[in-house]
Amino acid sequence: MTFGDDEIRSEGFRPLWWKSVDTFIKPDHVLVVDSAAPLKVDEKALTRTDVRTLELLINPGHSQNTVHHYCGFMAGFIMGLEYALYSGVDYCLYLEQDALTYGEDLIARIEQRLVKTPILFGGQRGEFVEQSMMVLDRRAIRGFLQQMHAISRSDKLVAPELKCMIAATSMGRWPVGPLMSYEQHRLVRRFFEKLGVAFARSSKQYGHVPFGYGRERPINFKDACFYFQHGTAQELRQYRALTGF
Repeated sequence: MTFGDDEIRSEGFRPLWWKSVDTFIKPDHVLVVDSAAPLKVDEKALTRTDVRTLELLINPGHSQNTVHHYCGFMAGFIMGLEYALYSGVDYCLYLEQDALTYGEDLIARIEQRLVKTPILFGGQRGEFVEQSMMVLDRRAIRGFLQQMHAISRSDKLVAPELKCMIAATSMGRWPVGPLMSYEQHRLVRRFFEKLGVAFARSSKQYGHVPFGYGRERPINFKDACFYFQHGTAQELRQYRALTGF
């Protein structure tokens, strides 16, 4: 199943993504993790930002069909966190390759929220955390990675969204992954998923970026700050009209 317009999965979307990043995030550095993609993009030709690229030897695939412990998304995300940790940055912001941002004070709002909560996920109304935008302060990265690597089940057995939720909370101290695994009967798995989500939300050990939308709809293009992924053709037109890109 695919979401959004086909443009977001095309080479032609990359310049728009970079304009969004350069204009509203204004990062000091960007790390692009290439999962052995057959089609290469000259990132440095599209941005004025300092961009580094790491290429995996394999494409780990999607979480639903990977034969490896980590799928492509998770491999790239973890690689980025490790790189950020060893590079001594203040915080690491992960942005999906199909997500667009808007708002001059977008980063200021994120940094203000990070003072209170060192781990921020996208999405605020969905059942699970959203991965399209995630921000981890340096003080939280090491513990998050430790708990992530301790989850024994692969991404095919325990969804990456659940793994991020587990690693961001004290749930990671217990072997809860097997209880949420696809190895379990559907009713058992769903019970422990809901129990885990309820605990994670009540624990307040992570927060959310202070704006919408990720996969949530509808998008209010009059908001001062927002981000979204899986854009439809109409949403991409509205975004371009708003930004002039």
